[in-house]
Amino acid sequence: MNLKRLWSDEPLPFSLPQWLDWGIVAAVVIACGAVLSSNVADPDLWGHVQYGRDALRNGLSWTTTYSYLAEGHPWINHEILAEYALALGNDLGGSLGLLLGKSLLGLAIVGLIFYRAFSQGVKLIPACASAILVAWTLAPHWSLRPQLFSFALFTGLLAILSYCFEGWEGRCQMQLPWLGKRLQGNEGAPQSLEYSSERMRHLWLVPLLIVVWTNTHGAFLAGLCVYLAYLGIRTVEVYSQRGSEAEGLVRRFGLMAGAAVLATLLNPYGPKFHLWLAQDLLVPRPEIMEWRAPNLLSMSSLSFVLMLAAWIACLVCSRRPRDITQQVVMALIVWQSLLHLRHIAFFAIAFGWWMPVHLDSLFERLGLGKRFQSDEERLYGWAPPTDPAFTASLSTGMQHIFGLLLLFALTVGTGQIIFRMTSLRVERDRYPADAFYFIAQKKLTGKMLCTFNWSQYAIAAFGPRQPGDPGILVQVDGRCRTGYSQDMLDMHFDFLLGRDDPNLRYRAASSGPLDPLRALHAGRPDLVLVSRLQEPSVAVMESQKEHWSLLYQDGLAQLWGRKTKYDDPKSAFYLNPKHREIGEFYPRGFLRWPALPTYQPEPINTLATSTP
Repeated sequence: MNLKRLWSDEPLPFSLPQWLDWGIVAAVVIACGAVLSSNVADPDLWGHVQYGRDALRNGLSWTTTYSYLAEGHPWINHEILAEYALALGNDLGGSLGLLLGKSLLGLAIVGLIFYRAFSQGVKLIPACASAILVAWTLAPHWSLRPQLFSFALFTGLLAILSYCFEGWEGRCQMQLPWLGKRLQGNEGAPQSLEYSSERMRHLWLVPLLIVVWTNTHGAFLAGLCVYLAYLGIRTVEVYSQRGSEAEGLVRRFGLMAGAAVLATLLNPYGPKFHLWLAQDLLVPRPEIMEWRAPNLLSMSSLSFVLMLAAWIACLVCSRRPRDITQQVVMALIVWQSLLHLRHIAFFAIAFGWWMPVHLDSLFERLGLGKRFQSDEERLYGWAPPTDPAFTASLSTGMQHIFGLLLLFALTVGTGQIIFRMTSLRVERDRYPADAFYFIAQKKLTGKMLCTFNWSQYAIAAFGPRQPGDPGILVQVDGRCRTGYSQDMLDMHFDFLLGRDDPNLRYRAASSGPLDPLRALHAGRPDLVLVSRLQEPSVAVMESQKEHWSLLYQDGLAQLWGRKTKYDDPKSAFYLNPKHREIGEFYPRGFLRWPALPTYQPEPINTLATSTP
């Protein structure tokens, strides 16, 4: 397909089959956009927005904020650019701004995948199948978090590499006798190495991208490894063809690799960030779901399994030459994806970027992609993005019916996206919005041991913004090891999970024996907010009724208060039992983002606060 023909000034001939072909593309893009337009709030979103606001207002904080336990503890905020973007998006555009930015990023990635596929001559069926599979696989990872920026920057990295290595990519360039003809496809032996020195100069864009990525999300390390592996294997290819004559090009690759590595030093913490990262990577993270290995037998992994099967089938059956560099990099990403859920998104993007041309060959072998030249193509030299038999072979009446069906699909898909743009949902059966309303209504303040996934919501709702402000400080939150020591996290999860199960959590031997009660004594919290779905923490609180009183309960959450503070009529914090709310009603429905209650506690001189 000649895409340049689309942007020329020469008018295109009107052809209903061609319009239908492009209608199919539009319908698939809209469908992918709908798949990627989930509008449910992520547990960490409140924190990212608040930390971005704080940094914009007060500058970057070097110590952990909003915590009574980690006051003065170093905080490595390696997501600061993402938090700036999320804070500005929220404050300037509200939930619509956040959701619109998220959806546009998804549509941009799908659109680029389509553009690349069609520019390589991939036909409609395999191009659409690739896009749908990518969107389906990305969807579970496509929430409002800094990871979105990693996915966009990874796509940008692949685009830069494809531009710089045009004429080199997409073919078997390794001249080694043991490779065999299968890897070379229908082209036979590797051709003479072709590349553009002018295009190669654009590799300098990669270090700039890495600088942005390093300060946006920790997955920059995965992108850097992909880049280094890519250049390393290209180096082997050029040596296999040119031997010692390749030294100039190899030096350039080495310079580009070194520049990318040095670019990671351009962060607020300098080498200290790398020292922290090296220590952090040595510690398992089973308590965080996305760091666990995927369960390939579950329905949630179906899209990944299908993509994995499609990749293997393409490697075995494609008649196109296999680019060894691309496939080795894909294999490395698959290896990591089988170890950690969070890497599946990178595999999906790499598949969408590199594999549609092989999927096209696979479909041809299955008899699903045979092409017939249309009258328009013979006359005007322009090929529609599909087999003309797909629509042109239909009768005129059937073409009109098919067009109406496409219009219906476009309307439904667009309507679904627009509907989801109207609200960012805070699900009441997932987040303690009702308990937070009680806290705000009673103007409770102090230190609160809050269950892990709710802590950043609590920070946004009750955290003190200025020195001396009343509010609520939490014990630990989703910043994990970026802002808390392992001992602090172990103490919190001892209380929350109870069991020392290596499949559920990592626990350092230096933290001593498991003690679920230690979290109730460290820093002497005033309030404890737990999820009733986390039974170990509920059992601990039930066993401590001698020291703690239940202030609020619904079907999702329990709020406990220290008896010496809330049960003593002489205390300034005394809460009359008749003003407490104890029930079994399970919250349903949702509130609109940010779902923060009006909170105006009275200043109390004895309140322990921390300056964010």
